[in-house]
Amino acid sequence: MNIIKNTLAISFVIFTLNINAQELIINDAATLEIDPSARLILSNGMSLVNHSSLGNLNGTFVFKGTLPQKIYGSQPVTFAALNIEEGAFVDLNNNVNVSGELNLNLGIVNLLDHNLRIGDGAVINGTYSDQSMISADGAGKLEYEISANGTYFYPVGDTSGIDDYSPATLTFNSGTYTNAVVGINLKNMKHPNNSSSTDYLNRYWTVSDVGLTDIDCDVIFGYTNEDIVGTESNMYGGQWDGTYWTALDQVSLYSVTGTVQSFSDFTAGELAILSVEEKTADALNIIVNGKNIIMQTEPGFPIDKIEVFNKLGQHIFTKIPANALYFEFSLNEQPDFYLLRLSSDEKSITKKIYIW
Repeated sequence: MNIIKNTLAISFVIFTLNINAQELIINDAATLEIDPSARLILSNGMSLVNHSSLGNLNGTFVFKGTLPQKIYGSQPVTFAALNIEEGAFVDLNNNVNVSGELNLNLGIVNLLDHNLRIGDGAVINGTYSDQSMISADGAGKLEYEISANGTYFYPVGDTSGIDDYSPATLTFNSGTYTNAVVGINLKNMKHPNNSSSTDYLNRYWTVSDVGLTDIDCDVIFGYTNEDIVGTESNMYGGQWDGTYWTALDQVSLYSVTGTVQSFSDFTAGELAILSVEEKTADALNIIVNGKNIIMQTEPGFPIDKIEVFNKLGQHIFTKIPANALYFEFSLNEQPDFYLLRLSSDEKSITKKIYIW
């Protein structure tokens, strides 16, 4: 066991240091000074335990070998460079930040319930596969700090059952970024709100964000043949916002794709399921005059609730009408197509309208 205590400073200059022990422990108030060109190799199952507010650790920290390793302690760690090599399997029992580069040469970082954050301008490199990825099927997320338009690649997967590599790619075409962070984790199971019965994926991804507004983003989520139930060509991507599904592109070549303006859960299934529910009403008359909308119905279909969604399925308006048979309201949105959903008891109807 190697322990660094108090204010002891250790400098490693231009050479490689191999540490073969059970743990490298950095205690409270200690400093660890490493030359930027140095490599610290933790092998043979050695773990890193950090209890000190070290700031950015220079040099390259290398975890290697097939024995399990951990990064943990009372304080998070920020690496300038972190390498995973020779089949390493590293559990995160604390949050980890990377300010320069993460190199996945061969091995798995298992997030468990902690986050691995890639700093603004930092990168992930490597050759990705079931044996070289970020396992993100717990509560922990692989995160990027994002300050500009661009493409961000998430080499995520899971190790529940067999190891499955199921990466995600987000390409931001536009948006406003204010200390923005976007994280992804996933589950190797059917989405609990996906009621597709014949054709669907046994996998879904959750994308969460802070500091983003007015985004336009192309998404790609990759899956394997083991995730497919039924026929792949019958499936469409779907986004679940916590209340409703929005259908995305028809899936192909083991990819869920689409363009979105918000983030939530993503999977694939039957088009009839992964779209706004539509039922019929006996009598309903809808008149649109510019932004003004008039609805008339009969007693067989009294309107209890009015909801409006944009064409991407995002909820933008709800109203409980004072008169269940006649109601008039204005929709102060940009000219475009919208979905008007009217509910009556257990029935509902969805109509496409155009305001101008």
